[in-house]
Amino acid sequence: MKQYVALPWLLWFIRGVERLFDSAAIRAQIANLAADRDRIDQAIKALETALQSIESTTPRQDDWRLASGISLNDAVKKVCARMADAITRQRVVASIESVYPLIKPKSSSVAAALVNLSKGENAMLKIAIPGRGSAPAVYSTDGDMTLHLSGDEIKALMDPTITKGSGGWQSLWLALQSNFDKAAGNINLTPELRARIHQYYHNYGTGGWQNRAKQVFRRELPHLFAA
Repeated sequence: MKQYVALPWLLWFIRGVERLFDSAAIRAQIANLAADRDRIDQAIKALETALQSIESTTPRQDDWRLASGISLNDAVKKVCARMADAITRQRVVASIESVYPLIKPKSSSVAAALVNLSKGENAMLKIAIPGRGSAPAVYSTDGDMTLHLSGDEIKALMDPTITKGSGGWQSLWLALQSNFDKAAGNINLTPELRARIHQYYHNYGTGGWQNRAKQVFRRELPHLFAA
């Protein structure tokens, strides 16, 4: 009697095993999964296209803020805070045009804002290099700073072979070496020196001295080497 009761279950199990090893059934399942995958891929592409369309027509968060009345002076402050060093009128104008496209900054207005931000006892900006003739003033958000260098950074800084010859770069590097305290392993960097490092790194082509400057200062001052 027990054998007859177990027989239907045994038949069901055997059929299940047969289906498990049925290559046609497996191929059918693969085909179904592949079709599902194609539908999912198409849905993802459609959503990506819709997202791109929305993002191209929807104002960014900064644009909404501009529409609500952000001032040029506030935009200048935010841009200067990000730059920290080597702040010039030209760099600020270019950055505002990129970050706040609804503002059309006039060069003279930005120059006036920078001057105002450098006035007073608690001024936001310090004058790193005064403007002279056609050369614009350069600003910084920080005053003098002291950095502690690692052994490799000290070795790269004090290598005597890199100051052979004459020129602006050699003059800058000699000034950096003279500001280095060998006993403490510290270097004092004025706003002017930081501005000059930025200037020579970005404005005078590529060379071994640029790699050396990054080797010495990028750990503490990565903003000086950012594009």
